[in-house]
Amino acid sequence: MSQDRKVVEYEGVKYCKEEGLWYQMLPIREDEMPGASKTKRQSKFNLLPEIQLDIFKCLDFTQLLSVQQTNVYFKNFIYEHGKVLAMKKFYKLEILPISERTIYRFLEHKPQPKLYDFDLGDYRFTSNFGMCEQKYKFFKPEPLLYEFELGEELEKKWKDGIKNSIPMFLTMGGGTNIKTVVCEFDQEGKLEKDLYYMQLSKYPKNLEEMKIARYFFQLLFNCSFDNFRIHQAIINPQMIEVLFDGEIARNVPLQIHSQETWLLLYDDHLLNFLANHLVTNHFYVEFDDRFDEEENVDILFKILAIGGIKSSRITFLHLSSKLYNCIIENIAASQDIFKMPNEIGFNGIWGPLISSERATNVEVTTVEDELKCTKFQLVNKYNPKMVFSVSIEECYTDIHVAGQENKEIGVIAEIKKIE
Repeated sequence: MSQDRKVVEYEGVKYCKEEGLWYQMLPIREDEMPGASKTKRQSKFNLLPEIQLDIFKCLDFTQLLSVQQTNVYFKNFIYEHGKVLAMKKFYKLEILPISERTIYRFLEHKPQPKLYDFDLGDYRFTSNFGMCEQKYKFFKPEPLLYEFELGEELEKKWKDGIKNSIPMFLTMGGGTNIKTVVCEFDQEGKLEKDLYYMQLSKYPKNLEEMKIARYFFQLLFNCSFDNFRIHQAIINPQMIEVLFDGEIARNVPLQIHSQETWLLLYDDHLLNFLANHLVTNHFYVEFDDRFDEEENVDILFKILAIGGIKSSRITFLHLSSKLYNCIIENIAASQDIFKMPNEIGFNGIWGPLISSERATNVEVTTVEDELKCTKFQLVNKYNPKMVFSVSIEECYTDIHVAGQENKEIGVIAEIKKIE
């Protein structure tokens, strides 16, 4: 035996030398290994974590994803530091429902196609779902990416979530019968080759589906989007709490990042998601025909308060003047003025607009001999440092009537904080 080697083998038995003493190494079964030694993470190279992080900051998202798939250590390391590493950028994110009728059509089709062989464009605009060649890229993670050892407490919470049928997503506008959705990622702007999809069932059936959903949501939180559309379905905040129980306890932010978010408002059950799981620069808020603005002004004020924290601008599209009037009253005379974005836009207001006794620097001009533009400033009665500029512009809008086209005067308004 060589004396200068730390590990040697003699007649089928291995020996190791440490601090001048020899030790015999005996094989043991996998189930005899101490649990702590199996879960201990080892780095693949001897660099301090801070240095590893600096190296990973030089990689783009695709490179990070490749490294993450090499081993469990890098998978966990990149996930833990995801907020300071490169984000994958997409043009648009939208969650689209798939009806049971559509799925049944696939089951009855001969030869039976794969579930993913459908044309989302047909469904989106005509509701007449047509077969097509498989031309969309579906995200199917390898087990290496989503597999991890569940602790007893988290496993119990996941099983309770499955047993209690906590939904993966919430649907709006009467879509309570929707049991499947796809998350559409548009990388370049509605080119088929740049579309990616991930399918989610409303109710997870087993722990593997929970693990896949958790990994997919992790990716969502580590991507950025130019455009996020919330029209028909949204991720359920309660499921996020179940899947990421440990992260929430450590106050890890679990949020989708978008430059613009388009929200079609039906009721108030989106507020939790907006407040806790979305960061956006600009909210666009549209209203479903069933949403009563007069009765739900409190919901609109809650959205304004959320926007004051989460975004710099909110634009409301096509609504009555009630919200505008309430904001003007609040700015002028509220002792506890609410927090709101730096800019609030109104694109298409109908109904009378109130004036305020506290308006100063009033300017009124006329354009095209008929359309008026009014500008003024408002100072809060109890806090003179809270100053806002207000602009109201009349404009022509097209009214389409059978056999003719008419013009109607509409209103565009802007309210901005003056720093």
